[in-house]
Amino acid sequence: MRDKPLSLVLIVLSFAIFSLAGCVLRHDISGVWKSTIQASAAGGKEKWQGPAELTLNQIGDALTGTLVFAHPQAGRVQVPITSGTLSKDALTFSGQSQFPLGGSIEITFHGTVSGTSLKGTTDMTSRGLFGTVTNSGPLNLSRQ
Repeated sequence: MRDKPLSLVLIVLSFAIFSLAGCVLRHDISGVWKSTIQASAAGGKEKWQGPAELTLNQIGDALTGTLVFAHPQAGRVQVPITSGTLSKDALTFSGQSQFPLGGSIEITFHGTVSGTSLKGTTDMTSRGLFGTVTNSGPLNLSRQ
């Protein structure tokens, strides 16, 4: 009879340890992130930069939101983030927006989260009256 309470304690303790082993640390990256976006065409041509603001909404590992930035030719660009995922420290998202006078922009981001910063690379493809332009560059943001 004496061993029964000890056995019960060991069973409960074992269950608690195995339950915690299955838990995964999940970053909550919902909120507003700000910085400067930089980009250039292939070979480093046509470099530009401007202020950027990323608003993210996170449900589990899924991300949605909006990326707003200033482009030297297009002005203020707002791209809805329609597809995004967060897996451990790695995140990706993408979105597309139509320009008022025709054309569109598609954006894809691949990066990592560490504390209060998001760091990665943005690939942008703009389609418009003057053809297709592809830019890429770093996007490093801080939580606001």
